[in-house]
Formats: sequence, C-alpha cells, structure tokens
Amino acid sequence: MKKGLKLVLVLLCLLGIVLSAFFYSAYHQYYKYLEIRRNIRSLERDFKRLEIPLARATRFFPLPLFWLERGKLYVSRAMAEVEFGEPVKAVPYLEQANQALVRAAQGCPVDYEAFWELSKVYFLYNYPLPVYADKGRKLCQEAIRRHPYNEFINLNVLMVFFEQWPLLEDQEKAWVKDRIKIMSAVESAFVEKLKGRWQAYHHETRTLETRLQELGL
Repeated sequence: MKKGLKLVLVLLCLLGIVLSAFFYSAYHQYYKYLEIRRNIRSLERDFKRLEIPLARATRFFPLPLFWLERGKLYVSRAMAEVEFGEPVKAVPYLEQANQALVRAAQGCPVDYEAFWELSKVYFLYNYPLPVYADKGRKLCQEAIRRHPYNEFINLNVLMVFFEQWPLLEDQEKAWVKDRIKIMSAVESAFVEKLKGRWQAYHHETRTLETRLQELGL
C-alpha cells in the first residue's frame, strides 16, 4: 500500500511539473505576442509574427484568454481586408476567428468579450450584405447579458443596433429602449455619451436623435 501510494504521489508530482512547464511556456509565448504587437508597424506585414506565438500559446495551454486574443487577431486581419476592398480575402480569417472565439466562449462563458468579438465575425460575413446581421445582434445581446452595466459594451452594442435600425424587429427596438433606460438610471449622461460616440463616427446626430424619438426617448 505504501509503495503504491508513493508511486501515485511521484506520478502526481511529475504531472504537476509537466503542466507547470506547459503553463509557463504558454504565457511566455503570449507575452512574446504582446511585445511584438506593441512594436509592429503594419498588421498585414507582421501578421505571421503575431499569429505564431499565439498559436503556440494555445497549443501549450489552451486558456480562454489565449483563444480570445487569437480570435481578436483574426478579426482585425479580416477587417483590414474589408477596408482594403477585398472582403472575399477576409473569409479565411473570419473562419479562424469564429473557431477561436467559440473556444474562448466555451472556456469562459461568463466573459462578455468573446461574444462581442464573435458578433463582429457575423457582421463581416458576406460584407457588405447583412446576411448574418441578426445572428451578430443576438451575440451582442449575449455579451450584454454577461456584463449588463458595463458602459463600454452597452455603448458599442447600442451603436450597432442604431446603425442597423432598418433591420431591427420591434422586439429588438423595445430591447434597445429598455437598455437605454437601465443605463441612464446608472449614468444620467449615458444618452449624451451615446450621441457623442455617434457624432465621432458619423459627424452628425440627427439620425440618432430621430431614432431615439421613435422610441419616445
């Protein structure tokens, strides 16, 4: 019995050492990625340099953090292709982003960020046609459910909903109205912050004000 117990303890110690080594190696690659990202001049030129350490990190120790960062990297690369007027070339990056962000969400389902990033994937599929926009908006709502009073995610999600206003169902508009009421109760200047965000992106606020009036706000 004693010999058997000792063997088990030795094996557990060895397993712990191996796991610790993989954990350390994963974070080493992650911090290497962060260092590269701080010093890149071009996402397109340095993309492989960024991708390789993140891929290694997820292989060494597949933490949700690493999958999230990997998904965000692919989303950024896909957005760059769209901005260059090459949405077809964005598809492989969107597929990789989808896979990575699903892994991140499965690993940490209480974190809003994976759902927010995943919504961007569905907004970019078949761009500029909003083929999967409804799926993207549902993911936005999932993000808010996980952090209902976070100002950053509420502002960004509401921007998306107001930009896609003609596509919204009545229940979605009602949800938008409820969100604004909830956030305004927490932060009295919330609507003004929303208008400021709209002004910064669209250089006018009349469109947003018209849509707010439609909601009786």
